[in-house]
Amino acid sequence: MDPSLYNAVQQGNLNAITEKKELVCTTQLTPNKNTLLHVAAQFNDSQKFALEILMINESLLCEANSDGETALHVAARSGRQNVGIAMMEFAKRLDGELEAGGEALKKLLTWKNRNGDTALHEAIRNDQPNMVLLLIQNDPELANIANNALETPLFLAVDVNPDDENRKMCVNHILENCSSPAYTGPNRNTVLHAAALYDWKRISEKLLKKHPTIITEVNDFGWSALHFAAQRGSNEVAEELLKADKSIAYIVAEKDYNRTALHIATCYGKVKIMEEILAYCPDCWEMVVGNGQNILHLSVAFEQQESFKFIMKKSWVGYLINQKDEEGNTPLHEYAAAPNYFYGYDLVNHPQVKKNAVNKEYKTPLDVVMFSDVYSTRRNAVQKELKENHASLGIVNEVNLENYWRLQMKNPENKRMVPADIRKAADTHMVVAALITTVAFAAGFTIPGGYGNDGPNEGMAILSRKAAFKAFIITDTLAVVCSASAIFLHFIGASFTDKLKLVHSYLAGALLVIVAMGAMVIAFMTGLYTVLEQSLEIAIIECVICSFCFPIFYY
Repeated sequence: MDPSLYNAVQQGNLNAITEKKELVCTTQLTPNKNTLLHVAAQFNDSQKFALEILMINESLLCEANSDGETALHVAARSGRQNVGIAMMEFAKRLDGELEAGGEALKKLLTWKNRNGDTALHEAIRNDQPNMVLLLIQNDPELANIANNALETPLFLAVDVNPDDENRKMCVNHILENCSSPAYTGPNRNTVLHAAALYDWKRISEKLLKKHPTIITEVNDFGWSALHFAAQRGSNEVAEELLKADKSIAYIVAEKDYNRTALHIATCYGKVKIMEEILAYCPDCWEMVVGNGQNILHLSVAFEQQESFKFIMKKSWVGYLINQKDEEGNTPLHEYAAAPNYFYGYDLVNHPQVKKNAVNKEYKTPLDVVMFSDVYSTRRNAVQKELKENHASLGIVNEVNLENYWRLQMKNPENKRMVPADIRKAADTHMVVAALITTVAFAAGFTIPGGYGNDGPNEGMAILSRKAAFKAFIITDTLAVVCSASAIFLHFIGASFTDKLKLVHSYLAGALLVIVAMGAMVIAFMTGLYTVLEQSLEIAIIECVICSFCFPIFYY
């Protein structure tokens, strides 16, 4: 593009444009193939200026740049309302002159860029409510055009954080000026799904008035708007949806384990949504998900303490507490199998719970926790909790308990055999312990400062009277003892066939290695401080570095 012409358009110099009509009539493009009209839409909002360019060269009206955008896309994005007005008026004038029945204006407004976005999409995406109103007033049918991502303008306007006032105005302009705007988006999500996700109560009210049937529409996963409200905890929208049609509480997501909105609320711990759903549909607690689990199963499996407490207070919990899923597991089995800490004493201690119910593998809840491959303090606590409440092993496991671990070790294909990764980790610990022992042992005889060569202290450590030296000796000795003990424990543990003893041995050895590593770091720090005491600044810096790294290392 001619530099003088580009500067004239950028600065809004109308006289320069009229003086260079010959240049304006030619193809003048920037590297991104923007025309003079694109540049005008970028840098100024003069209706007269834009009209003057179009009067000189009308072919620029629908000329697209390298992104497939007309100047109207640029004006919509940057909020140049006057440029937009000028372009639309010029298009209407062309239609009147050619008696084309509005084709020029229609072409301009419905023009899509390479992403399939019209100028209306750009105005909404960039929060330009005035441009949205202008475009919609000129052609309400624009609200029915979806882009390449299958986003309609209304869906695009709602699918964002509702705290943006400009976006709220964009939504209202579409709803108030379009009799029946399209409301779909990607994956068959609707505007109501988005409104539920972001808790847009006012939008959901208006949508339900315009499109009453939208409430029962589900996306590709089978989720209704109430599913989204349950997931996000959109209490106001959930209440509005249930008031409009309480039957949506019974919609199951066929591609998501047949979960209802109550199941979703349970899994995410949204107790207020659970209360709301049960207030309108008090019998929906009976529904189970695809694998036969009820809401009590889910609250334990997803470790949602608040959901669990809420359910346990209900009068109908007795009908859920012993219900089995497809694998024969009751909620108490789920509690026994939970990997992380979950407080379920109310479940274990409930008067109606069957503590010795067996699943399809003939395991009671106590079997599940006792024969778990995962060793943890929680496992011991749950085991103790169950035993205190008179839970027992199943008949099969009660008979074979004494020989259980020995039999497991004989069967290399059994899943309950000691995992190979435990022994691999133990081998790594043993190598580390051996290295620490070697280094600490050597440091004990290569002491800081050396030995005396003459006098009564010949052969004695020169710095033996210093406190830092004494600390070095103690911590170095501790490193040697702990690392050597760890090696001994790992060596003995290798011969164990009892998995519990094996794990105990390896855990004890691992803890000793950690202590030995810490002691070795302190020994290094005190030993270095001893020989650098005369250079106090360096000694202090060395201590600060070690002190800073030490807690991070242990963390």
